[in-house]
Amino acid sequence: MTSAGVQDVNVTASLTYNVTNTTDTSHQSMSEMPLLLYQLFGKLICSFGIVCNVINLCVLAQKELYESPYVYLIALAFSDVTFLLLSLIHLLSYTNPATGFFSYFNAYAFFVGGNICFNISVWLIVFITLERMTFVLWPLKFKPSRRKAFVAILSIVSLCSIINIPRAFCLRVGQVKKGYTIRSLPFRGSQEFYYLSWFHSVIINFIPNLILIITNTILIKTIRKAATERVNLRSNQSEASRQDERRLTRMLIAIVIVFFICTIPSAFSDDPISYALIGAPKGRTWLEHLNSPGNTIQLYVNNILLYLNSSLNFILYCAFNRKFRKATHHLFQRLKSSVRKSNERHQDQSMSSITTSTVVHNNATLVIAALQKFDSKV
Repeated sequence: MTSAGVQDVNVTASLTYNVTNTTDTSHQSMSEMPLLLYQLFGKLICSFGIVCNVINLCVLAQKELYESPYVYLIALAFSDVTFLLLSLIHLLSYTNPATGFFSYFNAYAFFVGGNICFNISVWLIVFITLERMTFVLWPLKFKPSRRKAFVAILSIVSLCSIINIPRAFCLRVGQVKKGYTIRSLPFRGSQEFYYLSWFHSVIINFIPNLILIITNTILIKTIRKAATERVNLRSNQSEASRQDERRLTRMLIAIVIVFFICTIPSAFSDDPISYALIGAPKGRTWLEHLNSPGNTIQLYVNNILLYLNSSLNFILYCAFNRKFRKATHHLFQRLKSSVRKSNERHQDQSMSSITTSTVVHNNATLVIAALQKFDSKV
């Protein structure tokens, strides 16, 4: 185990390239502590993120949030919750990885589907930022629409699905005496897959990060200019609308900053690059490097960062977007009212049903109180 392998943080490609390391026996020679910590924090973060993204989907479906950026955010929440759900099932597979269900799930659903979901999330963030930049720079010429957003989302989903098709030919599930095991097919250790890994690195790391650096630099400068000179984003908008636009822009900037923190290291240390820097100089083959203990520990750290990136959007939305907070407040108010009416109609039902409704009612009350307190401070 080399220090370089432990220190290199990769949050994109190695999640999927190395997923077999977490389902075969390569980690058994390592200390179990990193694996136990990875499972513990991974399950907690994934569970938290699933709940937050389900709330995101419910809030973003409200009529108040009808603009095109929120269409992208709905797609982002759906992609994130799918990725976190796949990841949570993958983490649960550690308890009995030799079962047929978990073996096939890890080899195909997680290895292929997880990568598709994350790739979609990356490009959704890019398209949201591009739309916001063009809107800010040319507010009268460029008019975002829900239709354009739907077309862009469909294109992103199609492209990300196509470029990940080769992953379905990397692994094979085989039956052994004690159950099932996952083995790498020759294609995964081939030169062709190595070049494909570089292609994915460029498409998912370098190009998106370069675009986001440029667009967010422009957005930050525009926000500062609007704050110092009180320049309106659109001259025909009311003050409230202009405030909403600025808050939405700040929220998108915050999303990208968190995205950078959690994923930018992958632009310099994903599998093909780390192999070129670490594996090749040591005389390892491509497959030996992927299955090395150092690369496996790197996988644990990378995945935790990736789970965080997919779990924090609800907090960012609430912190930077008052319109989203209002929609969340209205949603929980309706939920609280619905639960109260349900309790009044079913007073004679079982105590367990009443207790469950009371818990939901109390949680909704807590969320509403927290949002009101946050709004008063802001």
